[in-house]
Amino acid sequence: MDGARTRLLDAVAVLVAAGLTPATGFAGGPGLVLLLAGALSLLWLRRAPLVVAWICAGTAIALPVLAAFAPVVLLLPPEAVHVSADAWIWPPACPFAVYGAMVFATGRRPLTRWLPVIVLAFAVLLLSDRSALVARTEAVIALATMYGLYVATRSRLHAELAQRSERVERERLAGEMHDVVTHRVSRMVLQAGVLALATDDDKARVTAEDIRATGRETLDELRHMVALLRRGTGEGFDLGLPLPDLRPLVIDSARDGVPVELSVDGTPVPVSGLVGRTAYLVVEAALTNVGKHAPGAEVRVQVRYVAGTVRITVRNTAGLPDAWVTVAGPGMSLPDLRTRVELAGGRLESGPTANGGFRVEASLPTSGPATEV
Repeated sequence: MDGARTRLLDAVAVLVAAGLTPATGFAGGPGLVLLLAGALSLLWLRRAPLVVAWICAGTAIALPVLAAFAPVVLLLPPEAVHVSADAWIWPPACPFAVYGAMVFATGRRPLTRWLPVIVLAFAVLLLSDRSALVARTEAVIALATMYGLYVATRSRLHAELAQRSERVERERLAGEMHDVVTHRVSRMVLQAGVLALATDDDKARVTAEDIRATGRETLDELRHMVALLRRGTGEGFDLGLPLPDLRPLVIDSARDGVPVELSVDGTPVPVSGLVGRTAYLVVEAALTNVGKHAPGAEVRVQVRYVAGTVRITVRNTAGLPDAWVTVAGPGMSLPDLRTRVELAGGRLESGPTANGGFRVEASLPTSGPATEV
């Protein structure tokens, strides 16, 4: 349908340019043939816009010059009026050629794109004895240029919006993959590790170890797939979410035997780079400390946006003494973490919970005096 519509529009442009040709004063001979050939070239306006623009500019220069200095070449009598004042524009194909150069040659260098249009605009000035015709033509060229730029800009914006929609969908799929798969696989890995430590049956222990290893490989593959989706967007999960992406931390923690549930409440708002990095550090340090001091615990990471503040809460249940867990890195002590949070303009609270677990909560400003360090 779109192809038929574009062909119809191209045919209309050819007919309009050809219909205006007889009024130019070239009623026959090579001059009329050249003008009609220029009108016919509009059929290739979308595929070769700059070629069409140069044909139009060449016609605007060549015909008046030949008519003035070599009328015999155009088979014109010396007394003929070579470019009639009755012509509406000169040459008839010029507005379509200018529009095509602006819209269909956007991938070319600016000078390459603009040069035939500039040449055409100056070529029209050769008709110095046809001031009204020159004024009309220059006005039409200016209007065609502005409209072409408008259409090109609108098309580019539509393409960018389409790409952004694709990125949003990619982010949504990555998020669903994380939310649905990671938590369940991590619990499987954790339970397999507990079974391997608790059983006295060598065959059951080997099977549990195989399950745990397969689960960890699955989490690694999931992390690579999520990274691939993020790489395709160029923006990662920060698209629409001001804080850095916390999902890699959750996936890594699950792979190491600490299953984590992540939730976001409220409307995300922009934060400074310092606040974003601090929030990421709080979650990273808290998950590491859970793995070290409460293996086997269930962990919930909650991000809440309230007026002027984002609160990061990491809450875990009591650990299991015989739980399997692997912790990479020494983590950060709570005093050091509190100092980092205060440098970002926030505050850190921590302490045991009623069910024997532990809670770490950081309140950070979404706007204010926080600066980069």
